[in-house]
Amino acid sequence: MSERQWALGDEVSGFQLVEISTLPEYKGIGYLFRHIETGMEVFQVVNEDSELFFSYVFKTLPGNDCGIAHILEHCVLAGSARYPVRDPFMTLLKGSTNTFMNAMTYPDKTLYPAASPLKKDFDNLFSVYTDAVFAPLLREETFWQEGVRLVTDGENLHFEGVVYNEMLGDSSDHDSIVGKSSVRSLFPDTPYAFESGGNPEQIVRLDYQQFLSFYSQFYHPSNCKLFLFGDLPVGEKLAYLDQEYLKTRGSLRVNSTCKLAKGWKQERSVTFTSPMEEGQTKESSSVVLCWATGEVTDSLALITLSTLVDILLGNPAAPLYKALLDSGLGLDISPESGMSADFRQMPFLVGFKGIDAQKAEQARACILNSLADIIKQGLDSELVASSLKRARFKQLEIPGGMPNGLRALNRSLRGWIFDLGPSATIQSAPLLEELERKLQENPRYFEDWMQVNLIDNPHRCLVTVKGDAEHQKRQSDSIARYAQQVKEELGKKGMKQIALQNERFAAFENEGDTPQALATVPYLRLSDLPGTIKPNTHDHVLAGGRDLFIRPQFCNQIVYADISLDIADFSERELLLLPFYTRLVQMTGMGELSYVQVATKLKHLTGDFNLFVEMGSSCNDEDVLVLLCRAKMLVEDFEEAMHFIQRLLFEAKVDDLKQIKQVLNNYKTDFADSITYSAHSFASLCAASVFSPVQYEGEQLSGLHQWFFLDALTDDDLPQLAEQMLALQQKLNNRNRLITHLSCDEQTVPSLIPVVDRFVLGFEDKGPVIAKKRSYDAVSKGEVHEVQLYRLPSTVSYAAYALRTSARGSIEQAAQVLLGQILSGNDLWEVIRGQGGAYGVSATADVMEQVFVFSTYRDPRIIGSLSDFKRVLATYATEAVDAKHIENALISTVGSELKPLSPGQDSILSFRRLLYKISDEFRLMRREQLLGMDSDKLNRGAQALLQSAEMEDSYVVLAGSQLLEAEKMKHPMLDRPSIRLPL
Repeated sequence: MSERQWALGDEVSGFQLVEISTLPEYKGIGYLFRHIETGMEVFQVVNEDSELFFSYVFKTLPGNDCGIAHILEHCVLAGSARYPVRDPFMTLLKGSTNTFMNAMTYPDKTLYPAASPLKKDFDNLFSVYTDAVFAPLLREETFWQEGVRLVTDGENLHFEGVVYNEMLGDSSDHDSIVGKSSVRSLFPDTPYAFESGGNPEQIVRLDYQQFLSFYSQFYHPSNCKLFLFGDLPVGEKLAYLDQEYLKTRGSLRVNSTCKLAKGWKQERSVTFTSPMEEGQTKESSSVVLCWATGEVTDSLALITLSTLVDILLGNPAAPLYKALLDSGLGLDISPESGMSADFRQMPFLVGFKGIDAQKAEQARACILNSLADIIKQGLDSELVASSLKRARFKQLEIPGGMPNGLRALNRSLRGWIFDLGPSATIQSAPLLEELERKLQENPRYFEDWMQVNLIDNPHRCLVTVKGDAEHQKRQSDSIARYAQQVKEELGKKGMKQIALQNERFAAFENEGDTPQALATVPYLRLSDLPGTIKPNTHDHVLAGGRDLFIRPQFCNQIVYADISLDIADFSERELLLLPFYTRLVQMTGMGELSYVQVATKLKHLTGDFNLFVEMGSSCNDEDVLVLLCRAKMLVEDFEEAMHFIQRLLFEAKVDDLKQIKQVLNNYKTDFADSITYSAHSFASLCAASVFSPVQYEGEQLSGLHQWFFLDALTDDDLPQLAEQMLALQQKLNNRNRLITHLSCDEQTVPSLIPVVDRFVLGFEDKGPVIAKKRSYDAVSKGEVHEVQLYRLPSTVSYAAYALRTSARGSIEQAAQVLLGQILSGNDLWEVIRGQGGAYGVSATADVMEQVFVFSTYRDPRIIGSLSDFKRVLATYATEAVDAKHIENALISTVGSELKPLSPGQDSILSFRRLLYKISDEFRLMRREQLLGMDSDKLNRGAQALLQSAEMEDSYVVLAGSQLLEAEKMKHPMLDRPSIRLPL
């Protein structure tokens, strides 16, 4: 089929080719096919990308806050006609080399995307996903598990369910409430007024028949779009789709395109509440002003607004960001500030976090006056040029972080979902060219756009979200009242029916899948994987007398520079200060330049610039502590950029008291912003910190204790802090600290080495760096059972349980690595997620740090989940492990190295392997250990973990006070004081 010459109007397998588009940005051609009978559209981008990608897309408009679209997204991938297992998604995940596999609910659509670099794996994923979306079983038990179910504990009723618990966690997040409330307030007469993810108070009102009806309404092929991307034959999958799923389905008229909101004639104001722990200050509110701007299908409006967001809010030196900070009304701007392309009309939000709600009108005036001043004075031409250059850089760079197909899909849906062709919005380069033409024709194009779409636009809303200690109680009381209402309506006979349903659900959970059902799911075999590792090769030279490692590869005229400075000689106090120092260097002036000028220059010279502390254990058991400076720049800018970075490291005004105060507020709010979605990561970092000095230091520098340290700093501490910052700057200026790494096009190497040589020689020679011996009382000396409890405003928990693995490089540790994969995808998923209702659960072994961590995310339980983990682990110490579990875990573990990496990703990975002395020989040894794994070795690995737990373990829980209080009755380990997080 790939040899065929295609022309518009061609018919194949029930489809007609209706569009062919050249897509130079993706080095490919797009083919749009439409199924003649159902109207289903398939858009295939054919190019040489080896990461094969597909996604099904359904327009799913919510009509209430029950979260049907979200629950359905979970349930669709939970068994289908051809693959009748309870969770083919997880079954596939166990034995796949996928590089992306998910399902996602948006405000007006649901996506089912997956990607893999292996064609056989891609075909397996496609088959299972296709049957899932077109022939799901949608069992009532699945609805109870993934969505919501009534549970009776005798006399009383309460609710459980994965999505229900997920949204309990989401509804506890202040920033999430700010963002969602803003959009809902802007579009009250559209489906965007409803919460597509679900409001817990409304999720409990959803019934199974409503759920089935929603599927029937929106999951017909007539409402489906399929996106294919990569090195596949043209027309791939069309015959399969028509023969197996489409030819007998007929056509259905589905009203699924979100309508436009009716324009407002005057601004509105609304107020909401969010959870707050007792003791938080009144400055725990957010005030944002939000606008409804142009349609997302207007590509010029899209790139105009997205570029403006970068210009106005791209960093704390950006003009609108800086104006809001300088006002002193709040601690920082709201992290929800910016724009979104996930709605038909693009919302633009800007405002304050950490503000007194009584100052809402002052905040509104500040925002509007700041915008008016910016428009009147005009945007700085250098800033505009720098933002446009950064945008061009992003187009030139080979991207990473997500499959190229997913990035292309997201762009195409901006038009495709609103009944334009997918090619109408898939490319970005022409948009940037059009924007530049507009600016040439009218240098005040941005200012005029802001005047029309912001200042003169009455379709805007002032949103205040106030912290309220009673917020969660009101939510809990509302759900409890509804449960009581249901109980009264059911009566005794109905309660018995609920009890029978609970028994039926328990049986469903416990019976598992039959061997016959499991045999239907297609798997890879180990023989499908390549048997070698990709070597970590470098050229090594000296530059300025220091090591320079070069990794030549195709980078499309971009240089990725990593500069490490050894900080092993720093004291405990100096290390504790370093994260703040790295933030300050990136948020202050330099020499004669203001912070605004520095930020603008960095944006002009680099595609990105970061400075952070990197630390961990090396393969030879040495602690690695470095300050890592990462930058990427065009080859033509390399010399100027390196010189500017060197000046910044030496001349940054790190004693500027005004900037120190702003950075302190910015850093504190960053922690507060990330806590809800990263609470399990904070718990894991904290739990592991007792096992070695370097892990303890890592937690002190980037975990909860860094947050507590920052929170304790006051205005009185700032002068001393300024002196300490200067001292750090001077101490770092020593060329003997340096190791440099470059990834670049091979032909550019000769011109880059002299630049690095001059960069290194620009540092002073202060003699060798002598590592300082640091010891900490909190680090285990071989026997500790640590329990730490922290409070945050949430009705669910985030917990981590840590213990030591066996020695790095041992067979037992390799077994523990594989055990983590097996446990996460099998027993723990089934028991803690499926039965317990946690949204997420994982078990992982950190090879380098020699720590095994079990963690849960948005979990309605605490003790029950920990007990389940210990019980499951104990079974793996004695019982034979299914050979298929082992093979699947090996495929996932070994196959993870097949993921295509962008030059930027490859660069930092290869440099870290050098820093931590992870040799190819060690990597190959681990690969061989894993491939030689069997049940006996896994048993020994589990036994070693259990023995380790008897000697030393660590348990950290972040949860709301109500849940902690309820759970302490189940185990005395929780009957201890908890620490309130500094929110």
